Amino acid sequence: MHEKNILPQLYRRTFRPNGVVLGDAREYVPGDDTRFINWYATAKAGVPFVDGIRSDSGADIVFAVDVSASMKFGTRKRSKMALAIDIVEALSQLAKANSDRVGLVLFSDSVEKYLPPRRSGQAFRNAVEEIANSDRRLRTNLPVTLKFLDKIVKKRSAIILICDTFCLASHRKLGLGYLHLLQTKHAVTLLAIGDGNDMPCPQIGKITIEDAESGDAFEIDTDDVDLIAKVREKYATYEKMILEDARAIGVGVFQANTGDSIAKFLLAFFKRRA
Repeated sequence: MHEKNILPQLYRRTFRPNGVVLGDAREYVPGDDTRFINWYATAKAGVPFVDGIRSDSGADIVFAVDVSASMKFGTRKRSKMALAIDIVEALSQLAKANSDRVGLVLFSDSVEKYLPPRRSGQAFRNAVEEIANSDRRLRTNLPVTLKFLDKIVKKRSAIILICDTFCLASHRKLGLGYLHLLQTKHAVTLLAIGDGNDMPCPQIGKITIEDAESGDAFEIDTDDVDLIAKVREKYATYEKMILEDARAIGVGVFQANTGDSIAKFLLAFFKRRA
């Protein structure tokens, strides 16, 4: 089957697996489907609660996109930011075709912009590019954004967090705490965007590397084979630890690369979430 024809089916299977939408939580009664247990309400009340089922009036999907300076990096088909925009646009079109509501949060070290979920098409690309193309050197503070999402998103939603792999690096424990809290109320997916040259280090002698977000610069000797091997090993270990931490608290984790085509990415994304 052609990708264009199968994507809408995969979308519906992912975001509306039972043809229903979850409503307000209520106390569990024998015979209720245990798949709909609301763990947050259960923990708070001390007795089992389940999400009620209401008529399928549309799902809410909220994209939270990192627009910090590190997202401007990219050496393949596009930058990390450009890939994030393409992903949001593609999923938004599928959501619109299913009469689902789509919202957008743009964040750096603060929440830059919030567009509440709506059915009508929103100018997401313009909103992202307006901030991404600014001259400000934006850093990342994920806990601030997660706290904002927990406060502002009341209805149970699918929250797709799009950032580079190390968005959890700063304030890691605090970020994981807020991510866990959000996961108990919503279906959260962490979509980590990488680039094949995030950790390249070709042997070209001494070079100066500048942190895209902080502006800090340091010199590294790329001809020092032992040093580069240690840096690469530390990078890979830390990346793996961050993603495993997110998986351990029940967050869906998916990785994308700036060289990926949107169609192939969507197919892999839906199949992984199915």
